[in-house]
Amino acid sequence: MKNIFTVLLVTFSVLIVNGQNNIATSNVGDGFKTFRKGTKGHQFLLDEWVDGYLVENSGRLTEKKLLNYDIHFNKPTYKLDRSVKDVMVLDRNLYSGFILLDAKSNRYIFSKVEGSKFAKSKKEDKYYQLINAPGKNIILESSKKLKDPNASGWTASSNNNLAAKFVMKSQYYVLNKNNMYVKVKLSSGSISKALKDKKKEVKAFIKSKGLKLKSTDDLIQIMNYYATL
Repeated sequence: MKNIFTVLLVTFSVLIVNGQNNIATSNVGDGFKTFRKGTKGHQFLLDEWVDGYLVENSGRLTEKKLLNYDIHFNKPTYKLDRSVKDVMVLDRNLYSGFILLDAKSNRYIFSKVEGSKFAKSKKEDKYYQLINAPGKNIILESSKKLKDPNASGWTASSNNNLAAKFVMKSQYYVLNKNNMYVKVKLSSGSISKALKDKKKEVKAFIKSKGLKLKSTDDLIQIMNYYATL
């Protein structure tokens, strides 16, 4: 247990942003929207609430909580107990990141990234998963869209047997020489284009290593190499 706390503290040291004073660890946002009965799936990253930690803007780690991430509304959430139905929404303005620990000991480490940090600017700040933690050179955006079977909208879909459903979407971004995030696919062409200042070198590295880009492990190798150029 001592070792995992050491890892957490080291990891979160890279997530610190500008501090704020007098922040409580239990600030809860108002309201939590639920969807009509019959909707397939849910708006959360994980199927259940898991042990996790929040990092305050000051850099301080909170006590362990039951956490999940609402990736439809971009809201970190928590429960007081697994047996209760009530879901509470945390004020994302107060936290620079969080970590989720699932039953299989998988760690999901998230850090808040400003929308202005992307080559194609985004409208809001959001939490992104660090793929090469504690580094921030590869991030993953996970989101869920509510797909309605009727183009005419939610009201019309209640008049037939077709249920709305949540659809997961994942998108990778890498950090280029200008410290801006660029969207990439797991392909040689997409990655070398995103890192165009060293396009030839990146392509040659991928070829020399025989990288098939079937997993993020290959992407990590490429970005670690890019950092040396």
